[in-house]
Amino acid sequence: MKRLITLSTTAAVLAISTVLFASDANDWPNWRGPRQDCTSNETNLPDKWDPRGGEGSNLLWKNDKLGGRSTPIVLNGRLYTIVRDRPETNLEGEKVACADAATGDVLWEHVFNVYLSDVPDTRVGWSSCVADPETGYVYVQGVCGYFCCLDGKTGDVVWERSLHEEFGLLSTYGGRTNIPVVYGDTVITSSVVIGWGDGPQWGMMAKPAHRFLAFDKRNGEYRWLGTTNLIPDDTTYSTPTIARLGGRDVLVFAAGDGCVWALEAGTGRQVWSYPFSRRGLNVSPLVTADGRVFMGQSEENMVGNTMGAVVALDGNIDPDKRPVSLADKELWMNYEVMAGKSSPVMLDNRLYVIDDRAKLFVFDPDSGKQLAKKALGTVMRSTPLVADGKLYLCDNNGRYYTLKPSGEGADFELDTLHKLRIAGEASDGSPIVSHGRIFLPMSDTMYCIGNNDSIASNETTEKLDPYPWADSTNDAKADAKVAHLQVVPFETTLAPGQEQAMRVRLYDDHGFYIRDASPDEIEFTVNGPGEVDASGKYSASASGAHECALVTCKLGDMSGTARIRVVPPLPWKFTFDEADDVPLTWVGGRVRYVVREGENGKFIAKPTELPTKPGAPTTKLGTRSQMWMGLPDMHNYTITADVLLTVGEDSSDADPGAAAPEVPDSIAATAEKLPDIGLINSCYTLTLFGQSQEVRLYSWCTHDRRTQASKAMDLKPNVWYSTKLRVEPDPDAGVCRVMAKVWPRDESEPNDWMFEMIDEAPNYKGAPGLFGSSKDAEAFVDNIEVTPN
Repeated sequence: MKRLITLSTTAAVLAISTVLFASDANDWPNWRGPRQDCTSNETNLPDKWDPRGGEGSNLLWKNDKLGGRSTPIVLNGRLYTIVRDRPETNLEGEKVACADAATGDVLWEHVFNVYLSDVPDTRVGWSSCVADPETGYVYVQGVCGYFCCLDGKTGDVVWERSLHEEFGLLSTYGGRTNIPVVYGDTVITSSVVIGWGDGPQWGMMAKPAHRFLAFDKRNGEYRWLGTTNLIPDDTTYSTPTIARLGGRDVLVFAAGDGCVWALEAGTGRQVWSYPFSRRGLNVSPLVTADGRVFMGQSEENMVGNTMGAVVALDGNIDPDKRPVSLADKELWMNYEVMAGKSSPVMLDNRLYVIDDRAKLFVFDPDSGKQLAKKALGTVMRSTPLVADGKLYLCDNNGRYYTLKPSGEGADFELDTLHKLRIAGEASDGSPIVSHGRIFLPMSDTMYCIGNNDSIASNETTEKLDPYPWADSTNDAKADAKVAHLQVVPFETTLAPGQEQAMRVRLYDDHGFYIRDASPDEIEFTVNGPGEVDASGKYSASASGAHECALVTCKLGDMSGTARIRVVPPLPWKFTFDEADDVPLTWVGGRVRYVVREGENGKFIAKPTELPTKPGAPTTKLGTRSQMWMGLPDMHNYTITADVLLTVGEDSSDADPGAAAPEVPDSIAATAEKLPDIGLINSCYTLTLFGQSQEVRLYSWCTHDRRTQASKAMDLKPNVWYSTKLRVEPDPDAGVCRVMAKVWPRDESEPNDWMFEMIDEAPNYKGAPGLFGSSKDAEAFVDNIEVTPN
């Protein structure tokens, strides 16, 4: 398995008296709180505290097992957060920790590996959990795309998805990880996604975009996909705000393409967009009850040569128009405010923004006029908590503040009620409050601040009043006019001959769910192999080929589609002799690999530049990437392939059948231009690194203690090498045996393995695939075989 689950049903678990699934007004189910604005109505909270503890310190507890980057959440008396597991060891991974919010005692942990990612260990746990008060479930997205639904009481896995292997999630060295949100009966998450399928009919999925994926919150069924502009510059970690704007329930978020967007929360359809920056955005938008959207960034602005800005937008639109641009809905803009990490908050009709250098700005939200400015420290990444008429915050260097505004107009001031320094700890996560307890996540420790008075005055069991968007089914009448068809599941992977029942959900013109369609009112057709009957049941063809199909449903002049990928059982062999392109089913394969032909036949190449739009310049974004050929539950198999490294600025005309060029004794100068190419098997990677002249086997490439081994090898350009990667899972022993070898193709296969490793934090399963980096020169691949062990 890719993750190890450790559950401990202790007396502490049984001692919690709150009733599961019964939420109250003082729970904090997502990192921005019940209103998604980092504000709380709680009162009598302590101004001062002492991290050293002791009498009168207002420190209720602290726990170094809960420290990290993540902002915690609280539901039903339990605190949930994401932290590193067994840091700085060869077993390190990521985990969800559940603790008693009153005592800090850890109740259970859900541990999972980090794999197929460049993220450094210090950036593990970047995301935050989100809880669903209706079901008591907790949803988590790990740094490498592992996405799961956990039972909040026990930590048991309800369902899980591998977002990178199934959908093509991009996990990079930056580690920026998006945070899910719950809407109605769905849980919605996002990332930069490079999926399978090429061309408009497939949604342009072969090209990257910041995309949103919605799943049934109870069983993980894939509902819909929403997308932004193609070829974004960055990954991001902006969390969507759910709001009702112009009569629609929307996700308002900042994207990797530099735009602020609104998508319909029930369908993923685009509502509006606003170009705000030339690079990706990380701040989470603040949306007020009157529909205004406040947003900050610290990148290059769309006009001029300045960087950083804070903007106010009118997010309300004509409910009969979609999509639109908000270019003419800008209320005000203040340039050169480098507010790219900490999200804006509102207190007493004043907007508070902290820039990346920990300078706090106070603005009039109506005019944008600056009311005050206060230096707090040097670096700011977290977002302030607004509660009890005060702001509670901590900069990245451990400077903690309690601030309180006073006075009006020209007499307005921001008083410092308390200031201290938590030496040696950084603050990336934000403070939250629940039931009279302030929780402050620091890099090494979680602190709980409060006292008997604050707890007693804020204990409540009152049911949360639902937001207008809490249950979208209440807002579409049964006889509403149908305006949108949603075929579910939106995407399915089947074996040859396997069947999938499709159903159609009907929505009105504002994106509200009406009902499921009956089969007799829908006409189903299929474009591609396989058949679909009148009831919507699709049957894959039995050809045994890797192939795709689109299932289309029609109701009047409206239509909706679902994507079908057919992946046969092993063994597989790809020689490309009859191919014009790589298989459409490969996740992240099209565009990133192209078919070429040499003297000895066809092969695939990883180009040094990738197309963007017709007539637009090419890009090097994506020349370092991973792709997958199958399913994430594949296991106990071997993958082999022949690979070749070219050299030079333009290697598209290189002939893999030509003799290898003469190479000097030292090929350091040549190696600087060589690419990297490798195989993926069950979340392990075997790569030939041309520039460093080594072969490496690893599961987490940037973690030097995690399963990893390397050997120097004279990797010559224009020479075909045979590569082999075998993974043997042994769940009974709790390990995987991982073996690999590389040799020149014109020589006999060596009897011995180049690498043999036993992984005690095993990845038992995972899709086969390729890794490649072709920034300076192309890599070629041929004769791929995947066979069961």
